[in-house]
Amino acid sequence: MKTYIRRTTLTSIALLLLLGGATTAFADQQGPQGQTNQTQTLSATEIGGVSNLGNQVYKVSGGQIAMAMVAGMTLDPTSTLDYNFMAKQTGLTTTGHASIHLTGTTGGVPVKVTGSFTISSSVPAAVLPIGCATNCQSELPFFFTATSSDVKITIGTTTSTVAETMSIESPYFNPFGAPIVMASADNSIIIAATYTQGTIDWTGTQVAASIVGTLNTAQASGMVTMTTSETENLVKGTAVDTGSIQFSSMTPSSLNSQGTFHGTSTIPTAGSFDCSAATGMPGTCTETGFQSTGKFSMGSNQQGDNQGNHQDSQTTGSYSTSWGVPALGFSSTVSATVGQQ
Repeated sequence: MKTYIRRTTLTSIALLLLLGGATTAFADQQGPQGQTNQTQTLSATEIGGVSNLGNQVYKVSGGQIAMAMVAGMTLDPTSTLDYNFMAKQTGLTTTGHASIHLTGTTGGVPVKVTGSFTISSSVPAAVLPIGCATNCQSELPFFFTATSSDVKITIGTTTSTVAETMSIESPYFNPFGAPIVMASADNSIIIAATYTQGTIDWTGTQVAASIVGTLNTAQASGMVTMTTSETENLVKGTAVDTGSIQFSSMTPSSLNSQGTFHGTSTIPTAGSFDCSAATGMPGTCTETGFQSTGKFSMGSNQQGDNQGNHQDSQTTGSYSTSWGVPALGFSSTVSATVGQQ
């Protein structure tokens, strides 16, 4: 299946990729007990992407019907729907449950559909590492696959109990509570409905990047890795991000450090485009970018000299990140303050 990624998980996935620190020039300052603090400016570019999507928990409920068909008959706009589902994506394994309760009429004939479902697989929008055919580690679901052996369908005075396999669209692909698709494999049940709750909890999302630039005027380079957690509200289009960050294999080695970041993210409407061809129903799929801002703090303790003195460093700043559409990869600039004692 074609890769449809609005952004990459993650909010957090959006992370610190544009670090904006208090960029002071090189200076010496007196610290405690006469110690000297040296402050330098790091200016660089990061290029990288998401290496593992981590674990995801989806909780969705709603909503208002945009369109519904049962047994080939279109239901009246006054029809009502109560549905919910919870799905967990752990690596390549999908689990969860769902329920649907649809009540309406078509041409004055009453129609009712009820069912409880088990979610046990998914149709991925992307599998990571990108391009993997074997040893794939994680995936971003596009549709969750839910099965039930006792879906009750009532049309007029006739009720039948049938087995159904439903495909349920992830709200990740139509944010702001917009309609998502729920359709049976035999097309006897087709629903497009909004959602009033749509959240994703991301944990263990991993991002890796190379970094090249200058520390004051000296060349600087190395690797950046991040592990992130995020709580994303798809109705509001907002998220809260936290996680760890590490600079490694850096030149100069004094930049090797690790720490934490925290921030917030939003889903922009500018630059989005319609991907409803993937669902087969207009208005049920939208790809967007992602915007993230926040702060970070990193520290290190370098090996001591022959007098037993240790060199401590602290890197602090803020970040502002923009991802394209889709957003598995990124290119960002870095500006941060590096203090050494």
